[in-house]
Amino acid sequence: MANQKKISAKVPCAHCGDPCPPNAVQIDDLSFCCQGCATIYRILKDNDLSQYYQLDERPGISQRGRQKAYYDYLDDEDIIDRLLDFREGGIAVLSFDIPQIHCASCIWLLENLHRLDKGVLSSRVNFLKKSTTIRFDENRIRLKELVLLLARIGYEPTLSLSSLDERRVKGQDKKLLYKLGLAGFVFGNIMLLSFPEYLGFDKAALHLYIGYISLVLATPVLLYSGIDYLKAAGRGLRTGYFSIDVPVALGMFALFGRSAYEILSKTGEGYLDSFSGFIFFLLIGKWFQNYTFQAMSFERDYKSYFPISGLVWQGERWLSRSIDALQIGDQVLVKNQEIIPTDALIIRGEGKIDYSFVSGESRPISKKIGEKVLAGGRQLGGSMEVQVLKKVDQSYLTKLWDEDVFQTVQPSGSSKLIDLISQYFTIVIIGVATASFIGWLYIDKQMAYQVFTAVLIVACPCALALAGPFIYGNMIRLSARADIYCRNTHTIEQIQDITRVVFDKTGTITDVTNATVTYIGRVLTTIEKQYIKSLAFQSNHPLSRAIDQYFDDTELLSMADYREWPGLGLSARIRDIGVRLGSSAWLGCQDMALKDCDVVIEIAGICIGGFMVRDDLRRDIGRIITNLAKRYKLSMISGDDDNDRQRMQDLFSDSDVLFFNQSPQDKLDYIKSLQADGQRVMMIGDGLNDAGALRQADVGVVLSDKTNNFTPASDIIIDRASFKHFYSWMDYARSSVYIIYGALIFAFAYNLIGLYFAISGRLSPVVAAILMPISSITVIVYGVSVSSLLYRVFNKSSSKTD
Repeated sequence: MANQKKISAKVPCAHCGDPCPPNAVQIDDLSFCCQGCATIYRILKDNDLSQYYQLDERPGISQRGRQKAYYDYLDDEDIIDRLLDFREGGIAVLSFDIPQIHCASCIWLLENLHRLDKGVLSSRVNFLKKSTTIRFDENRIRLKELVLLLARIGYEPTLSLSSLDERRVKGQDKKLLYKLGLAGFVFGNIMLLSFPEYLGFDKAALHLYIGYISLVLATPVLLYSGIDYLKAAGRGLRTGYFSIDVPVALGMFALFGRSAYEILSKTGEGYLDSFSGFIFFLLIGKWFQNYTFQAMSFERDYKSYFPISGLVWQGERWLSRSIDALQIGDQVLVKNQEIIPTDALIIRGEGKIDYSFVSGESRPISKKIGEKVLAGGRQLGGSMEVQVLKKVDQSYLTKLWDEDVFQTVQPSGSSKLIDLISQYFTIVIIGVATASFIGWLYIDKQMAYQVFTAVLIVACPCALALAGPFIYGNMIRLSARADIYCRNTHTIEQIQDITRVVFDKTGTITDVTNATVTYIGRVLTTIEKQYIKSLAFQSNHPLSRAIDQYFDDTELLSMADYREWPGLGLSARIRDIGVRLGSSAWLGCQDMALKDCDVVIEIAGICIGGFMVRDDLRRDIGRIITNLAKRYKLSMISGDDDNDRQRMQDLFSDSDVLFFNQSPQDKLDYIKSLQADGQRVMMIGDGLNDAGALRQADVGVVLSDKTNNFTPASDIIIDRASFKHFYSWMDYARSSVYIIYGALIFAFAYNLIGLYFAISGRLSPVVAAILMPISSITVIVYGVSVSSLLYRVFNKSSSKTD
């Protein structure tokens, strides 16, 4: 623990910058205004996070936090329940709006909260929305203490009691609009004040004091409108990272400093019109970027949906209904391995809920009749009936999917290239600007400053920063129209480098909705049919669903001790009698007549019969496999026996690899072995017994057959009706890399042309300032337009296959 003592001198607080009172706290020769700031410093130091002060001096300056009593309302359990997104088993999840988020240092500290307090399990920042999602242990830190912690480090969250029941969409950053308005006002007025100079009146700026007035007007533009660029450049220089903000800040200082010198020394009129215009047009570009990105994100956040449905009791039977159509009070059936789509109350059955999708905690939580279950949990065990308490929040499910704790991202080839260019771009530009300045000093000192500034301003790696988010984001938005749903922009990136596609068989290559079921064995009694139907009804496995449909008009019975053995079968006790459905090998069945059955029936320990399930091949699967085989190596891996080997061999080529009798662990190990050989793997399955393989794959694709088989392990969800277009869509996704390269070529050409005119002295700083945001806008328009055009081509080619 650091040594601590009292001092009497009034000095600035090392954490928040406020004046320290008499007898302030001093640690390590640093002074702190209160115990709170001293505590934060001590926590940062003890957790090896002291480098935060290199990223942001006086990090507590934005908010010193309110008095503890102000947050007493956060002790109210009703308010806590309404604020939290998730609360179960001592684990809570909450999304805070934090307007103070503005730079890399903010993200860095907020995503390291777990090192400041062990009660914080994880935190993730959404920079564009200025929000953070925090998962914490209520047994270690209460919500009130968490909010106080955030306030003490300068990130007091926005908590409004009036908005507890309704989340509102945040609009544009008002501070950006204020800065833009100030820069525009000053730019316009300095242009007017400089009008005599434009008309050729010599020394008008000096005789009419116009230069001094312009200097007074321009100073707030530097210190307020341009402050974010100056701060970011300063942090970058302190940490050794030369971002694009560095040449921008140098350009600001060069224009403002030279102008101030000429005006104060009465040797010239300066370039304050160019300076204010530079910042004004720079902020216009920033505003346009934010506006466009938020507009594109809005459709994904609030209108996207998962192609899954719920079984709703209507009249005398369960009918499938899209989850976005669920209403409060609806009675919904949730089967084994299904995701709970919304907050609900258990009215029949028992819940064994896995909330790892939401909280990261994999330990199942038991729930009984009358208890509440929360959206995002997965039922493990027999089916349960629940009553909907609130409508499905699709944006909440989308956010959970995007923030899946299992998500891993490998850098793609294009992102590596962009990172490499970004690493050296700023250094090269500063070097070119400096060399140009030195060269012009021997020719024209006045022109030297203009050239130096113009080079710094006109050079813009806009494609590096904008191409990826806008191109990939637009492709995700458009793909959703074709019922192909991508987790995030990284998914599109990963597709570019795929070398191997691995198929599951049942429910992926085959279509069990049109399966032909043949029973082999003795005649079944009515009660035995009910046993089989009741057990098969609990599972979403394609074979179980086929058997369930075979006994369509049979009554369902309640059961106990239900368990699904992945890749093997099902078991339960119905009316105190053991019932199992599964492979003959798993059941140990010795009846040779049942050896070839896909599913064998065991009741009270006796094998009484079995089912042969002949499922049809999925429509157009042959064309899909043939087209994918032109570009990728293919494999098929199945948990079923090899009775279907000949049909699969006819479908695949001799060079493709086929595996049968594979357990979920075998599938996972196979994906790992391919990756160990340097292959980038896409796994296509139904999400039931292959979640581990889907998660391990570089891209996991789940095919939805209008059932609730959504899995957080997937990166792409495809409606079954759209699967026939999948190979065309893969070409569309792969085209993204060429769009990115096109943006890079454009930026390269733009910078070369701009630098040529800037170095030759034929480009004024204000024109360079106009060209810089125009280049950003051009990249955005290019990326969105080309990706939209290619989507129309994809859509047109897809329609020909219908």
